[in-house]
Amino acid sequence: MKTKTSETKLSRRDFLKIGGVTGAAAAFLGSLPQGQKAIAKAMRSGETSFEAKPENQLYTVCLQCNTGCGIKVKLLDGLAAKIDGNPYSPWTLWPHPAYDTPVKDMATVEGALCPKGQAGIQTAYDPYRIVSVLKRKPGTKRGEGKWVTIPFEQAIEEIVEGGDLFGEGNVDGLRAVRALTDPEVAHEMKVAVDAIWNEKDPEKKKELVKEFQTEFK
Repeated sequence: MKTKTSETKLSRRDFLKIGGVTGAAAAFLGSLPQGQKAIAKAMRSGETSFEAKPENQLYTVCLQCNTGCGIKVKLLDGLAAKIDGNPYSPWTLWPHPAYDTPVKDMATVEGALCPKGQAGIQTAYDPYRIVSVLKRKPGTKRGEGKWVTIPFEQAIEEIVEGGDLFGEGNVDGLRAVRALTDPEVAHEMKVAVDAIWNEKDPEKKKELVKEFQTEFK
């Protein structure tokens, strides 16, 4: 049953609808990370526009999946506000523009981009996004969830060189477990690879591959 007042002409049902939408919007905005709050506020003001200028756009690669599509990120007051396909990417636009087309001429041209790529904005401003390198705190055990932040350069050094990284003894780095330092072994591997490459018989080639895997595992 609808109940209207003569002053407002607003039914109880309409009032509840409006209240629900307003409350949901407030709850949604309240849950947004700081960057998205600023963008949402600007968009609600009705005074915001995206200036299609090269200085307000970044060309990069999407990492939302392993395809790596080219993307164009549009900036609003220095914040990433919208993601579209990079028009220079052969995966996102057809026909392909010439690569020597000036960037200013492509400022208003967008390539295609899937929903997952569009959601890169959410990833960028996710409050739980890890933006620095975390290392298990030395002296703690796996699974305890205790971490320390280390510089990126230190992480590369420890990953490559290894060492007593956690106070539990030496841990081999990638250099020790992956790098080939014996010239004789390197020569033997080259000879074996050449033999595999030059063998034309499919069955014999398979046998050579198995021998290689056994010899140099």
